[in-house]
Amino acid sequence: MNRQLYANVEDRRDKIQIFYDIIKVSEKPTKITKILRLANVQYNTFQECIERLIKTGLLEKVYLLEKGTRSSGDKRSKISYKATAQGLQWCKNVEEIYLTLES
Repeated sequence: MNRQLYANVEDRRDKIQIFYDIIKVSEKPTKITKILRLANVQYNTFQECIERLIKTGLLEKVYLLEKGTRSSGDKRSKISYKATAQGLQWCKNVEEIYLTLES
C-alpha cells in the first residue's frame, strides 16, 4: 500500500478510496499535477475532493516559492497540498478497516 490503495482501473473507486489515494500521495507537499497522476484522479474529481479534505482538516494547502525567487511576496509561488497528521492517521484507520474486511 505504498502509492495507492486501489490502482485497479477496472474497478470503480468510492470516495473513501479516492480520498485515501490523494492523502497518501500528499504526505509531503505535492503539486496538483503530481497528485492527479499518482492518485489516478481526474481534475474535476480532484476539485470536489480537495475542498472536502481541506474542510475536514485531512489535507492543507501550502504555498511554496519557485526556485530563484527572492522575496516571500513573489507572485510566482505555487500551491501544493500536504497531508495533515490527522489525515495520515485517517489513512491508517482506513487501511486497518480494509485489511479486516479482506481477512
